[in-house]
Amino acid sequence: MSNPRSGRFEDVVIGSGAGGAVIAARLAEAGRSVVLLEEGPRVGRADFNQREGAMYSLLYRDAGGQATADGAISVMQGRCLGGSTTINMGDVVPMETAVLQHWRHHFGWSDWGGITDDDVHRAAQRAKTDIGASRITDAEVNTNNGLLRDGAKKLGIAGQPLEHNRTGCVGSGYCLIGCAYDAKKGTHLSYVPRFEAAGGEVWCDARVDRVEHGAAGVVVSGVAVRVEAERVFVCAGTIHTPGILERSGLGGGQVGRNLSLQPQGPVLAVFPHKVDLHRGIPQSFGVDGPLEVSVERGLGGFTIEGVAGGPAMTASLVPLPMRELKPLLGLYRQSAAALCLVPDRPSGRVVWSKGRPKIHYAPTAEYTARLREALKMGARCYLEAGASAVRIPVVHGKEIRSEKDIASIDDLPLRSCDLSMISAHPQGTCRMGPDGAVGMDFKLKGTDNVYVCDASLFPTTSSTHTMVPVMTMAHLLAGQLGA
Repeated sequence: MSNPRSGRFEDVVIGSGAGGAVIAARLAEAGRSVVLLEEGPRVGRADFNQREGAMYSLLYRDAGGQATADGAISVMQGRCLGGSTTINMGDVVPMETAVLQHWRHHFGWSDWGGITDDDVHRAAQRAKTDIGASRITDAEVNTNNGLLRDGAKKLGIAGQPLEHNRTGCVGSGYCLIGCAYDAKKGTHLSYVPRFEAAGGEVWCDARVDRVEHGAAGVVVSGVAVRVEAERVFVCAGTIHTPGILERSGLGGGQVGRNLSLQPQGPVLAVFPHKVDLHRGIPQSFGVDGPLEVSVERGLGGFTIEGVAGGPAMTASLVPLPMRELKPLLGLYRQSAAALCLVPDRPSGRVVWSKGRPKIHYAPTAEYTARLREALKMGARCYLEAGASAVRIPVVHGKEIRSEKDIASIDDLPLRSCDLSMISAHPQGTCRMGPDGAVGMDFKLKGTDNVYVCDASLFPTTSSTHTMVPVMTMAHLLAGQLGA
């Protein structure tokens, strides 16, 4: 950048996603002078041209190529104004009370500055109201999700339309590459306008390299950016918040540990009729697998949700040689897809080297067993709905055409290098609690004015989707600060 930006503010917030935009808006509305730094570009509906190649490069971290160190799991994150709230599918799922109780009993959250479960639920409701959350109607469930619903119903498996943050959705289906209709109320359309209306400044294309912490305040510096402030709020996400802290010599040995990725495994199905999975709300119905939420266990089991991506993303999830992949893609308009969402236990770590993250992650045997059951349920749902063939995208996997073929899933290798999986919900690398990197006051331990507020705080998986849980934490932090 030819024109370096610098300034002095009371607060600086790093990251404009679910955590950063919320805390920035609350601080600015309380009368603080605040600058919001976003590494990616400022984007809006005029930029969303509905072309996969251009949009992944514009909106995603590493153009959608961020992955675990072994290349096995795609770790998808937004890198633009609004962060991942700009490119997610809009699912609104607050954390369950039992998960919060699990943290209180097993991770030292019992003494949380007087914050009660009711306070948490009120903060979640405030977030839902701010982003216009509502349940999708039956009429809005698209063909892809409807097939999943119909198959589950025939099997006697419960399910329901999901809650999303949509207002005036036209069903274009391009949610993953930016809504050109301003219907999905990510933070770029909800909290950022409020922040700017309250006098806050947004600096995009502002990569932060390090934070210099001192008793008198902080200095945040990066590529052509330097900000002096009284406090800093690091909200760069589970993968990149540890990087900023490590480069700054902050946080100690707990930063980067306890990573959960909650990888999702896909089920693909081909029908004898047109599906057009890319049209309509892409993730509008969830099938209730044996999701387990308890004080003792936290979040376990699994759910299955209809999902859709463009041809490029779909192709990237099918590990086939071109001679087999090409005819399969020729059936794209007759195809349906679902993701098996299987909560995991923290079993990974993020290590930063030469300015790049190395995401080390190995699914546990217990997670893999639940994933296998989820894949089988997904296959059964689509077969019951009339699919002519179902495919689990595993190297050397075979088509499933009947109930007897489902048993073959028990023999599939489900190492992360065998099955194409994605993670859209990384959590845990700056765990909050007595044994973590962050105290119960959201302050990075060993500092007085460095706060963390994103999904890196969570001791375990917080919910099946993390947007509202992160917003909830930001509202609670704002309340603690009197904002």
